[in-house]
Amino acid sequence: MRYENGSIDNTKKMVLEGLSEALHVSVEWLKGETDEYETDITDKRELQIRDAMGDILEQLPLALTKEEDAFSKDLLLLMLKQYGLFLDSFQFACKNFKGNAGQTDIAKTIGFESNEEYNEIMFLREITHTINAFNEMADIVRLYSKKPKTAEQRLANLLSEVLYEDSESV
Repeated sequence: MRYENGSIDNTKKMVLEGLSEALHVSVEWLKGETDEYETDITDKRELQIRDAMGDILEQLPLALTKEEDAFSKDLLLLMLKQYGLFLDSFQFACKNFKGNAGQTDIAKTIGFESNEEYNEIMFLREITHTINAFNEMADIVRLYSKKPKTAEQRLANLLSEVLYEDSESV
């Protein structure tokens, strides 16, 4: 009842909650009530990634036209989806072709001069789709200033491919 009447100031609580979220610690830790950080983040890069994603989300919605805003969001979505696909391929490539000495027979049978050459080619083969997708995205961004409708269509086509792959896996 006092909160509804405005006699309780909720500002301090909101500031503490905002700080705890930004610093990835608990409100209790900020207030000195506990020594426990209560965070699951142990890698500095993970914290930087979360902060970068938070910074991007805070900018939305953008001060652009409806079409420009949609284009920028579709591009971000495509980048994130492609990065997810890259992670799968990169993990597979690292586990199977990075320093793997167990493929010597296969490498020789296929015609490679060495196991190292085989591993390098197979590693690159596994992540080539990401390289191609990033090049395609760069082309679309360059095209946008000259032919926005064409760029929007190419982006929509690429995005529909990765979203279609997601719907098939469900």
